Amino acid sequence: MNMKSSVWSIILAVVTFIFAAQEPAPANAQDVSRVQSLDSLLKLLDKDGDGKVSKDETTGPYTARFRQWDANGDGFATRVEIHNYRLTIGIDDEGRRIANGRGPQPAATSASAKILTEPADWRLENLPMPPGFAPDIKLRGSEEIRFAPGMFQTAASDYFSCVIAIAVSDPSELTAEDLQDFLQKYYLGLSTGLARRSGATVDPAQMKAIVTPAPGESAKSRFNAQIEFFDFFTDGRKTRLQIEAQVFAKSGERETILLLLVSPSAKDSATWKTLHEIGAKTATRITAP
Repeated sequence: MNMKSSVWSIILAVVTFIFAAQEPAPANAQDVSRVQSLDSLLKLLDKDGDGKVSKDETTGPYTARFRQWDANGDGFATRVEIHNYRLTIGIDDEGRRIANGRGPQPAATSASAKILTEPADWRLENLPMPPGFAPDIKLRGSEEIRFAPGMFQTAASDYFSCVIAIAVSDPSELTAEDLQDFLQKYYLGLSTGLARRSGATVDPAQMKAIVTPAPGESAKSRFNAQIEFFDFFTDGRKTRLQIEAQVFAKSGERETILLLLVSPSAKDSATWKTLHEIGAKTATRITAP
């Protein structure tokens, strides 16, 4: 082996060692395209079983990484916060490396759907409400979200498009003011947490949600909204999200469902046609006896 080959071999070995130290491989060490799954990571670190990781629970390379996980700086890294960070470095919940390093690709996950049962090729995630990145949200319950295939691909026609269903445990009526408060805290918390990891800051004054009742007889249960979002999942670009919201008060149950269709695409685009189809099917399931 010549000197040049020896030098490159040493460099490659060092890089491989550093990378492996940051994200341990799974049990099947021959699968170099994977690292430790999110479930395995939490099982390893969450020693008291409270569903989140404190800095004292971290060991080795995870101690240094904790600051990047803890998006809201409250001293704990939740499943959602760790999930979001791993997406930014190109790792999904199953430990698969994502080619573009910018977000999830459709794949089987441990998430389960009670409301958003389709489409199957839109990745599903479950979150608590309020989520870890926006703990001051007033709504209490659970969230299901399905990401369009091009969600984190800035050149995709369905970029940052998704469907969100929130089951609110308080059955009281949700008003336009409630929705405005929710959207501002949700997207500001998400954008701020991601920006912090990049050493950037977000101006809250630029992220004011505008919510108006939709025209027609259903004005009390349908709303149109928009909000400026700084997308630090990718390159921090300012993106105007358009949102259609519908509120379902389930009779006989102490639960309200908030359904959100979200996309920056033009309303006459194929993306919004797909979103409306998903929304219509979901509404039918929600209102079924």
